[in-house]
Amino acid sequence: MTVAELLAKHGINLPSTAPGRHYTTCPHCSAGRASKEHRAAKVLGITIEADGKVHWGCNHCSWTGPEKGAGKNGNGRDGAQHAATYDYADADGALLFQKVRNAPGREPRFWLRRPDGKGGWVNGTKGVNTGILYHAPGVVRAIAEGRVVTVVEGEKDANSVRALGIIATCNAHGASELGKRPKWTRAHSEQLRGADVIVFNDNDGAGYAHADATCSLSLGVARRVRRLDLAKHWPDMPKGADVSDWLAAGHTGEELAALIEAAPDYVPPEGAKKQASPASGGGTDDTDAELERLAKLSVPDYERARKEAADRLGFRASILDRLVVAERTRLGLCEDDAKQGRAISFPEPEPWPSPVDGAALLDGIAAALGRHVIMAEHARHAAALWVVHTYLLDGFLISPRLAVRSPVKRCGKTTLLDALDRVVLKPLPTANVSAAALFRVVEAYRPTLLIDEADTFVGEADELRGVLNSGHRKGGQVLRTVGDDHEPRAFATYSAVAIGIIGNLPDTLGDRSITVDLKRKLPSEAAESFRVDRVGHLEVLARKTARWAADNAEAVARADPAMLDSLFNREADNWRPLFAIAEAAGGEWPQRVREAATKAAAGSEAASLVELLLGDIQDIFTKRKENRVERSDEIPSADLVGALVAIEGHPWAELGKSRKPLTQNGLARRLKPLGIGPGNVGPEDNRIRGYLLEQLKEAFSRYLGSEGAFKPPSRPERDEISTSDAFQSAQPSPGCAVGKSEKPNNDGLLCGCAGEKGESRQSEHAEGGNGLAPGLSQRTIAELAEDYTETTYRLNQEGSDIDSATLDTDLRRRLAEMVLPEFVGVEFERVMAEVFRV
Repeated sequence: MTVAELLAKHGINLPSTAPGRHYTTCPHCSAGRASKEHRAAKVLGITIEADGKVHWGCNHCSWTGPEKGAGKNGNGRDGAQHAATYDYADADGALLFQKVRNAPGREPRFWLRRPDGKGGWVNGTKGVNTGILYHAPGVVRAIAEGRVVTVVEGEKDANSVRALGIIATCNAHGASELGKRPKWTRAHSEQLRGADVIVFNDNDGAGYAHADATCSLSLGVARRVRRLDLAKHWPDMPKGADVSDWLAAGHTGEELAALIEAAPDYVPPEGAKKQASPASGGGTDDTDAELERLAKLSVPDYERARKEAADRLGFRASILDRLVVAERTRLGLCEDDAKQGRAISFPEPEPWPSPVDGAALLDGIAAALGRHVIMAEHARHAAALWVVHTYLLDGFLISPRLAVRSPVKRCGKTTLLDALDRVVLKPLPTANVSAAALFRVVEAYRPTLLIDEADTFVGEADELRGVLNSGHRKGGQVLRTVGDDHEPRAFATYSAVAIGIIGNLPDTLGDRSITVDLKRKLPSEAAESFRVDRVGHLEVLARKTARWAADNAEAVARADPAMLDSLFNREADNWRPLFAIAEAAGGEWPQRVREAATKAAAGSEAASLVELLLGDIQDIFTKRKENRVERSDEIPSADLVGALVAIEGHPWAELGKSRKPLTQNGLARRLKPLGIGPGNVGPEDNRIRGYLLEQLKEAFSRYLGSEGAFKPPSRPERDEISTSDAFQSAQPSPGCAVGKSEKPNNDGLLCGCAGEKGESRQSEHAEGGNGLAPGLSQRTIAELAEDYTETTYRLNQEGSDIDSATLDTDLRRRLAEMVLPEFVGVEFERVMAEVFRV
């Protein structure tokens, strides 16, 4: 294949194929660049050797060729989806890890991987020092030979400069966002000890700040530190442009060498603290010191010093204002800024010092959340995965809202939000928020919003719902005009949000949510009170989550987990981040997230009326018993709806905007979130749809309790062994005395009647001539089994020894309060059979 044919095969057009160095536009990236000038820039360099060998590289997208097959450089088949790869080796040339640039449009833009020792790769850099400089062997040689070492912002620039015969390096993690801690550290500068350093900056605020940090941290370490700002030599240099763009614009290596030779020594900003030597163990970044000085000035003094300080630091004045405000917040100096309210701050957890096991971490979060509220196991699992996702938003295209839903008040939604406040990243709890405040706080800080009492304001706030909806997807934003000249500005809305609500979220917001349903605690259920002075275990979990997220961010972002066939469209989008986290964590979590998604509750009607509905239904059953209606423990759907609609002063006769009465379907929808649905009732020869009292007892107990909202129903003689004053038999037979039993049996069945002195004459536990099922109800057996399993789960998560004998003793004690002693063993075996079945 001739040179011309090879180039044509790869879409490279040259007017001549004579040996030498040629430049043209890049067929991979030039056509898609933003401006006409960028599209015309000759960013692709092609070298044609005298013997016919050809190689090329793009200064913009780092495309190189020709391809040589699969290999560690990522140009072969195993890296075809990558735009470029950059090898990081130690000073002796041993490969440590590789940084990968994804193709345009793929997320994340960059990620790291390490060799697996078998010619392949392992995602992530666990156990690898990622603080090594790029081209470290060349840096070591240049220092030893007394040659200049240039420091640029990224690998693409380092390769561009190195191609000119000038050693160039950078750090693996690039520049920080404005106002955040520099990613260039003292450890990076220590690798430049004794070097003659030239520091380049990209032409934007982050680039200037990164170069400042590099220079100031290298003072006293490098033999000489100089700064080269190409914008001073390229008047039309675009914002964000770098040395690669400078070369692509037609500048030569000779020009660059001349600028390096003439580059001035770096001088720290006047008034900033001098950089201490590494041996002293002290000192701060000069830029940080100057920002701290400015933050401590009064408003008039800062206004006078503002312009000069901005020029000295190389920032625009508006950027300096933002940095100073952030520094004042960090120092706690915003309390007396003459504004109403308090400044917002977000202390981020210090990452755990050692690697963290993901499965164990999720186990711990799920157990911790479950200690304070009553919710199903799958809901705990979903909440735990959602917590971890708040640390990894940059790696996801979707951030599902967490709907913390309760059917009525006092189910613990505020308590759960309080617990989440201690484990999520940058929590911002609030019981009310406007649309304007929401998008501004997200633009400034991107916190994890924990919105409580949503049922009091979200439903009527159309604009607020629109902002919350847009923040569901990465890149979500709203447009507003700002300033006296009404300049249009975009405000980001992408952020993690948890919303506590009684009832359902509005449809469009609920469609973007993963729901965890809470239940009101029964007297028999255990839940610890949440105390803010006893949250040390949650803070430890937050630190461990920060560490695990930092170590696994690339792996999670690249994950493409297999979704359930039952999940599609937006529902699948909502669950995909949680599936990715579960897959990376391993253990039982891939299966748990699938179970959680399968069991996630569907939407329901407004739950603010649930308590009233249950109370009315209970009163209807009570009246049926009082009136000795045949089959009083069941009721056809039509009769129940008719009785509800007939209640004066209650809303069942006029519901919603249409003011239409409740229907049988409407009743079924309102009861469905409570696990209650219509079944067959009536005589065997005439079965119709309706409800059984037994179906509703748990809901009555859980949501109505003993608040006196209803009169206690009279009980059939053989329904309960207890005959307290409030529940005396409505149908005493001549041979049965009404009295108090020595032992309550809860929902156990009475197989006899009380004697004259109150002693029990129960004669059998098994099925008798009355045709009733024996012993405790299956629901009670299931509840006892669930309590047994939950206790075992909690002890396991807390790291406590699980003493089966103690658990069995506690279970037998509870059973002894429910049935006669001779039947404890029988019921114990029934419970244990249910435990092992589950």
